[in-house]
Amino acid sequence: MGFKISRSQALAEVISQFPVTALPIEEFEQYKRECIDYHDIPAPPIHIQLQHPAHIDTIGRDKLMERPSTARVEDLHHVHIWQEGCCWQDGHGLKVQWASTSDSYVVYSYFIDRDKDHHFYIIDYCRDAAHALIEDKGQVSDWAEQAKKFRLQNV
Repeated sequence: MGFKISRSQALAEVISQFPVTALPIEEFEQYKRECIDYHDIPAPPIHIQLQHPAHIDTIGRDKLMERPSTARVEDLHHVHIWQEGCCWQDGHGLKVQWASTSDSYVVYSYFIDRDKDHHFYIIDYCRDAAHALIEDKGQVSDWAEQAKKFRLQNV
């Protein structure tokens, strides 16, 4: 099986207008390459995230979205991205991945595409107030619909 990462058109437009926003997306993409190398697909299992730091030090908790149910159907996830003010270290070094949270994250979906490749679709980057957005069922439903549309075009 191969491996692909695609970015939503909206995200690509934001990055072209504000190139500084490319860095967290590039770090996310590197993280997913590392996940593939470690067979952590689509994300490291929770028991691994509870025991070890993330593969990349600016990446935090990587979690499946469970509400509404369409988010789970579309294998919609969010992964926390380090932001200023976060403390992801303790006296022993980097905290475990599950303990590394922020109010910033990347929203992505995962599926096996028509080429039988692992495919990650980056839908959105929420730089601030991400926790408020994830509680907005309308917003999460919109992300799930974008994931479904992209998946159906690629399976």
